Amino acid sequence: MMLAPRKRVRYSLFVAAGFAVQCLMSGTAAYGQDYQPRDFVPLPAGTNLALVYYLGSTSDTLVDGNGDDVADSNLDTNVNLLRYLKYFDLAGMRVDVNVLQPFGGLNNMRIAGTDIDTKHFSSGDLTLVGTIWPLNDAKNGRYFGIATYLTLPTGNYSATKPSLGSNRWSVAVQPGFLFNVAPKWSVDVVGGVTIYGDNNDGPGGVQVEKDASYTALGWVNYNASDTTMLSAGATASWGGAETVGSIRGADVESTTVRVAWSQMLNPTTQFLMEVGHDVDAQNTLKRDTTLTLRLAKFF
Repeated sequence: MMLAPRKRVRYSLFVAAGFAVQCLMSGTAAYGQDYQPRDFVPLPAGTNLALVYYLGSTSDTLVDGNGDDVADSNLDTNVNLLRYLKYFDLAGMRVDVNVLQPFGGLNNMRIAGTDIDTKHFSSGDLTLVGTIWPLNDAKNGRYFGIATYLTLPTGNYSATKPSLGSNRWSVAVQPGFLFNVAPKWSVDVVGGVTIYGDNNDGPGGVQVEKDASYTALGWVNYNASDTTMLSAGATASWGGAETVGSIRGADVESTTVRVAWSQMLNPTTQFLMEVGHDVDAQNTLKRDTTLTLRLAKFF
């Protein structure tokens, strides 16, 4: 069924807002699963890790399902994320368990010249994560891990205002392989698939179904010193088409290039900054700039 122009814009609004938020939240969806350089290197058993993230983006282009720009559209996102991890050994393999809680807001949303009311501050969905490392070869710099994400519909949700809550369960699996290619150089290769439950309280009370979404990403890392690392990477996401009632939308697609700098401030504290830009997008807001700031404390 073809969407009427106004319905298409309204539909794209909800897809774009949800995708923009999900892509920013590490480990949750879509926001497949976001991933910073060398995240698949496990820490020693018994290590605890507390992290605080700032995830921001600015967008002034909405691209519809046909690949056409919707003029006079923009969105700013400002999301914070709290995360805790615990590493231990189980059945001879390194394992971690962690929990993520996002909160923040969507601002300055405008679609086709119409200002859209949003929840400027809300809490997002809680995500529980477990990772196993079948390959943990520190001597040769090779690691293979599989992370599983369970996102619970605990966040603030509104059927009429874009917000951080999704009102649906989701399960994601993310395998990742990291390997050294030369002294001081390493490569991350990560994939992901997310399966979604239904949102039974969509716009107008209709059911919203969501197809599986997929993510592929990679990083090339250079250890400039024992405390400084520079990285460049790219991410591609696709899938996740939504069916609102009887109206089916198009897949959501994006390609993002990113650079990152991480710095050990002292033996137990790390700071990371990442900047990105969407080079391609369809059926979502094309982000001009993404910014990730992360502070990690090991104990």
